[in-house]
Amino acid sequence: MTPTIVALSLAYTVLGALLLAMLLRTPFAWWVKAGAIVLTSAFFIIAFDSMRGLLGWPSPRPMPDRFQVLWTRVVEPSRAYNEPGAIYLWIEELDDNNVPSGVPRSFRIKYTEPLAEKVEKARADIMSGKPQEGRASDMDAGQDASAPATGQATSEATAPEGELGRQAGNPVDAEFLRDAPQNIDFAPLPMPLLPVKPAD
Repeated sequence: MTPTIVALSLAYTVLGALLLAMLLRTPFAWWVKAGAIVLTSAFFIIAFDSMRGLLGWPSPRPMPDRFQVLWTRVVEPSRAYNEPGAIYLWIEELDDNNVPSGVPRSFRIKYTEPLAEKVEKARADIMSGKPQEGRASDMDAGQDASAPATGQATSEATAPEGELGRQAGNPVDAEFLRDAPQNIDFAPLPMPLLPVKPAD
């Protein structure tokens, strides 16, 4: 359990206790007060369980410009289940000296076949002992959406009908389609740059 979850739980508890203390001093009937207490208690349980479920979800936010790829997973599209497919990357951001941040993050990207092929190759290189660097960037705003894909995600406007289904148990929202990086390239991870030693 992370400190964030503990802090949010305590905040909900304090607010609930204050509201209930104020409620007990009101002239409402006893059954109204009892119902409010039961409802507030149920809300705590629901909120706590929902927050725990958020911990493992990959982010649909834009990825950092440079990162080390730790692992990948490609989920193929399925018309039978109305799933558009997705590409999941577990990464660490790299600084200017090619040093990983030490904070792994999970991201999801809209599925395209060319990008899936690049991701599969990057995973094969990782399995063979060759660490991989990733570089994420957006397409030019004026690029034609019908142009051949090179790992970029298609826009929401050009997505086939029915692609806005469910994947991996989580709804695909417009933010996922809009904010995900549209082009990702992979290459061997460069060695970290050592700091310059001071002159004697």
